[in-house]
Parts: sequence; C-alpha cells; structure tokens
Amino acid sequence: MNAGEPERLHPTVMAMIVTRDFQDGFAVNLGVGLPLECANAMPAGREILLHSELGLLGFGPVISDHTKADPYVTMVGNLPVEALPGMVFLSHDESFAMIRGKHLDVCVLGGLQVDVEGNLANTQFEGKPAGNLGGAPDLAYGAKRTVVMMHHTTHDGTPKVVTRCTLPLTAPRCVSRLVTDVGVFDIAGGRIVLREFAPGWDPERIQRITAAPLEIAADLHEVTLIETALM
Repeated sequence: MNAGEPERLHPTVMAMIVTRDFQDGFAVNLGVGLPLECANAMPAGREILLHSELGLLGFGPVISDHTKADPYVTMVGNLPVEALPGMVFLSHDESFAMIRGKHLDVCVLGGLQVDVEGNLANTQFEGKPAGNLGGAPDLAYGAKRTVVMMHHTTHDGTPKVVTRCTLPLTAPRCVSRLVTDVGVFDIAGGRIVLREFAPGWDPERIQRITAAPLEIAADLHEVTLIETALM
C-alpha cells in the first residue's frame, strides 16, 4: 500500500465478495494463491461443490490444525481440507474431463496481469523461467465462468490491470469478472467496467493505479457482501 492511500481489502473480504455469487449446486474450482481463501468463505446455506484437479469433488474448508489433516485429502497447494459427507475422489482423467467438458460453473484464478480483452497471464513473470502451468489454461478456458482474484498492483506499485498483457498468456479472452483489493470489475467487449469500489476509494483513485481505461457502471457503489447478479 502506498503512503496516503486508503486501506485495501483484506484477502478474506475479497474471498467473501467472490463467493457471494456462488449458487446452490455450483461446481467451483479454486486456483493457487489468493483464490484458496474462498474455501473458507463459502456462503451459508448453500451446497457448493469444490473441485480440485488433484481429484476431489465436494470438499470443505482448509484445515489449519495439521494434526487433524488427512494427507490424502488435499487441494492444490497441498493444503489439507475437510472431507465433507458425499465427497468423492476422482481419477486424474475424470477430474480433467470435468474441466474440459465444461462441467465447472466457475473457476477462480489468481493473476499477474488481466487486460481489456479479458486475457489472463498468471503463470510466468517477465524474465523468469516458466513455472508449472498445471491446470490453469484448461480451467481458464474450460469453466463456464472465469473470475480472477488478485492484488490490483505489484509490490512496487506496477499496475496489473492493463490495456494489453505483456506477460505470456495463460488463456485468451477468458476473464469475465475481476475482484481486486480495491474493487470489482466486469470485462466484456473490450471494456473494463468498475462496478464496486473498496471503502475509502473512488473511481479517480482506482484509475490512477490502473494502466487501462475504466468505464464506470451506472449503478456504481461501495462493495457489498450480499449476493449480486452475475453479469
């Protein structure tokens, strides 16, 4: 956070914003990094089937007490999770058949860059060797809806929301919603629309740390944790 700027949203609050739109019965995949926060922020009273490309469907929250963890029940990032009633194990081919067959309602991925076309770069930093792609390209393109959850800027203040990605793409034109630590954005038709802003922020402040032009939604408002309509 830069000196003098308003406080940014905590990852837990970002996760609550992402998960508020999950509907009962949704199959959802969470990527590594910030998206894993969503496992502990599921909306009450709804059955959300969390999917892991490692071969789980229907697991619960992350287990913080490793003495109670089952080493065979882990999600991406090798995080132990709770085995909920009805949870199933999948073979690797079955797990990816769900992804590639477009049986996932939502995937939530982290991001290094997102641009106005909805292109996503989240696997390789500039000037560094490529990491393990894992299932990110399949998820970004195979899910019915791709949501990116990321910090709005890098640690040195470089914008991550850009006009055109300069990093290698994970998948083209896949991102429809972006949740950052300063706001909520929808991406469609070559436009990034600011729909909600973090407390203390306003469109002008957000535009100053964004390297792409923002459009302002007619119903722009401060972030809320209640359910909103998926665009």
